[in-house]
Amino acid sequence: MKTLIVYYSRTNISRKVAEDIQKKLGGDIEEIKEIKDHNGAIGFIKGAVESVRKSEVAIEENKLNPEDYDLVVVGTPVWASTMASPVYSYLENNKDKIKKAAYFCTCGSSGYESTLENMEKLTGIKPVANLYTTKSSYDSPDYDNKIADFVEKLKE
Repeated sequence: MKTLIVYYSRTNISRKVAEDIQKKLGGDIEEIKEIKDHNGAIGFIKGAVESVRKSEVAIEENKLNPEDYDLVVVGTPVWASTMASPVYSYLENNKDKIKKAAYFCTCGSSGYESTLENMEKLTGIKPVANLYTTKSSYDSPDYDNKIADFVEKLKE
């Protein structure tokens, strides 16, 4: 199965999860890059407002076409209990090109349920699997098991 993992990461946590998934699953990986970044406290607040409003933001054109893949795994940090605005923009622009999807999100402690639901609602694609990780789980021995379980579901 040809797999694409796409993600957005403001603080490199979602990047680490995406790379850990790729190590166990294989496939291609691509970062969603925004034209105007959300660095610093003000950028974080603006990003949260954009996410709540479901605002599309300018992102760089993706190099890999999701239409060329059997499965697209999409990852996002949780911003204000939903996906980051760059991920919203990516999904809005590519939802018709995705045949089969899986979603993952990273969060401080909560908001992952609504984030995963919003990703499914936006694309109209019921995911093969979902994964969420919290800040406290990255250094836990359970983290590797969570990634392995998620990848096993993707391989089924």
